[in-house]
Amino acid sequence: MYVCNCNGVTRGEVAEAIEAGAQKPTDVLAHHGCEPCCGRCLPEIAETIGGAKAGSLVAAE
Repeated sequence: MYVCNCNGVTRGEVAEAIEAGAQKPTDVLAHHGCEPCCGRCLPEIAETIGGAKAGSLVAAE
């Protein structure tokens, strides 16, 4: 499932970036060579980062 429609970033790619050390939503997008466009994905990415820090990251895709 896509998290960022503008850049075509999936949940699995978000998880990959977090595992590689991304600490904020813009880090996740930068990991995949992207920048925020409309910004609608940033809250969901931030929530995923928060879940990863709490130990509940589950990669889907």
